[in-house]
Amino acid sequence: MTQPDPVGAPLRVLVVDADERTGESLSRLLCIGDRCAVVGTASHVADALALVAEFAPDVLVVDLRLPGIDAGGPFIARVRDLSPGIRVLALGASDAAADATRLGADAFIRKTFRPRELVDAVLAASGASAT
Repeated sequence: MTQPDPVGAPLRVLVVDADERTGESLSRLLCIGDRCAVVGTASHVADALALVAEFAPDVLVVDLRLPGIDAGGPFIARVRDLSPGIRVLALGASDAAADATRLGADAFIRKTFRPRELVDAVLAASGASAT
């Protein structure tokens, strides 16, 4: 598992959502406080893969409804090929938890989360303490 660089450094997070406005909103929520630092956002699989290769984030937050998420092989496996220690938090509808597990996500959160729950879920996916 990838650890944040220096002790106490924020987790580097990449947000991937097909709706750019939703991705930006997720990024703003994650920037509240000092636990997470968003290194980028993407709305397409190819862009997400390029950003993973460029920034090697600690955590990928990805919407399971992203078009092309299964195109050309399992998306999460491809992400892990580029960044082996990356942790993945999948976002989706309440009935998508099984899909998240099947696709290899480390954690899942429903898109109906409360703002603080997103940061807590990212921390949990990374293995960091939420306190």
